[in-house]
Amino acid sequence: MRTASQHHGHVRERVDVIMLTALRADPVAIDTFLTEPGGTRLDSSSKEFLRESRRLTLACAAVLTRILGAHRPGRDPYGDETCAGCGTPDCRTLKGADDILAAYTVHPLPVDRAEAWRRADAYLGGAPGTPLTIEEFDDGFIARPSTPGAVADRFLLVVDRRSGSLTRWPVLPTEQLIDDYRRYQNGVL
Repeated sequence: MRTASQHHGHVRERVDVIMLTALRADPVAIDTFLTEPGGTRLDSSSKEFLRESRRLTLACAAVLTRILGAHRPGRDPYGDETCAGCGTPDCRTLKGADDILAAYTVHPLPVDRAEAWRRADAYLGGAPGTPLTIEEFDDGFIARPSTPGAVADRFLLVVDRRSGSLTRWPVLPTEQLIDDYRRYQNGVL
């Protein structure tokens, strides 16, 4: 039996994939396709679905995010793990969402170098004059501002390859940072 936190983690990863996939879709390209010869052969219901799919997908992901906010791992009065939303150790809501998303083969997409750069750049606010170098390792990417300055001297960013989550780290040598990040992933650090 999976715990509430295990179900929550699986659903969170899959919701992130759904949202990221929708956000990466270009609505202008979809509209352009629908007016080109390939798109004009579609029936009106299919065209409407494609036209609205990005917005609907984002709305569904937002609803699931809200559900995850309510049904999140917590502790009961005795310190045992439970769902904060329903108070049970095996949350039916999270289990059901986990099972449905698995049945539809929604799996985390690995983050690539370009996506790691985009996330790090967005985190830093896209400040002009802050070029980034992205260093790849098995579990993710290390983003370092490549010019000396206040930001570059204070912290580094690690973008997780599986989830795309971004964490801040002190400036450390690469091998030490990788070792520390692995301990962090395993809950040791």
